[in-house]
Amino acid sequence: MRYRGLLIMVTLFFVLCGVCFAAGLTAKEAVNYYNKGVEAQRNSNFAEADINYQKTLLVDPNNSMWQKFILNNRGVMYAQVGDPEKAEASFKAALGIDSKYKPAITNLTVIYEKRLNRCQYLEYIAKLNEWDKIKPAKLVMSEESAQEQKRAEGK
Repeated sequence: MRYRGLLIMVTLFFVLCGVCFAAGLTAKEAVNYYNKGVEAQRNSNFAEADINYQKTLLVDPNNSMWQKFILNNRGVMYAQVGDPEKAEASFKAALGIDSKYKPAITNLTVIYEKRLNRCQYLEYIAKLNEWDKIKPAKLVMSEESAQEQKRAEGK
């Protein structure tokens, strides 16, 4: 009975070690595929880039970091081939994972600047910068300016 418990604990130890080792290999493989995708995208080989991005997600499917990076990069590819609708959707999907992801915010801003009229674009910028939450400032004159103005009015 005693040996059985020891055998179970040793087995669990080796299983956990194997899982940890496999996770390390998985992370390295995901980085490798992602870097290959980025390199292919830089060389305007979008089909190869997309294949490597898909491999990244297959190797490490639950990693939201890869998901937002790849969605952003796909958006850039869509924009480069002249499909702003798909680019916009891809950037929005990246922001759905991380609403503060700066590259996707910047890229969506560029797409909006080209696609929206000036008023809609400025509304987006205001919302993005939360300008609507800022309380309106009151004009305040400094004491020196007020005294100068009184002197000028008195003359």
